[in-house]
Amino acid sequence: MKNRVVVLFSLWALFSSGSVAQAAEGTATATIAPGISSAKNTSTPTHGDLAFGVIIPSESVGTVTINPSTSDRTNSGGVQLVSSVSGPASFNVTGTANSAYNVTLPNTGITISNGSSSMVVNSFTVSPASNTLKLNSEGLSAFNIGGKLEVSANQPPGNYTGTFDVTVAYQ
Repeated sequence: MKNRVVVLFSLWALFSSGSVAQAAEGTATATIAPGISSAKNTSTPTHGDLAFGVIIPSESVGTVTINPSTSDRTNSGGVQLVSSVSGPASFNVTGTANSAYNVTLPNTGITISNGSSSMVVNSFTVSPASNTLKLNSEGLSAFNIGGKLEVSANQPPGNYTGTFDVTVAYQ
């Protein structure tokens, strides 16, 4: 009988003690980083637009390509280049300092039009290369976009315009 009382007393002491479980309070924290944004750099000669410049088509199809790294304009096929303002689209980016980001470009061609005729712009490229984009210590960066214009044989004259989507996002 003594053994039984001692065991019951020990169990009662164990479960009635305040030291078996204690309440504690934790803190959860989070910091929301500012969003990343981009805007056309209107201070460039092309006012931030992807500009293929003045071209002269022929009876043969051709292309005009803008290199986003060098701003060079090259032609192929039946297209002649006329001296004019041309260059890559240019964008400024703002966001969290020292953060890496990606640029997403159209993966299909886009149509530009003069109201009655159209051409296709495709093969979009970004400079610096997409895997090296990073905001500086002030949260600023910039990038350029080039592309290739497909010119039909005997393309009708006119001012051709169109839009394309560019998305920036933190890595």
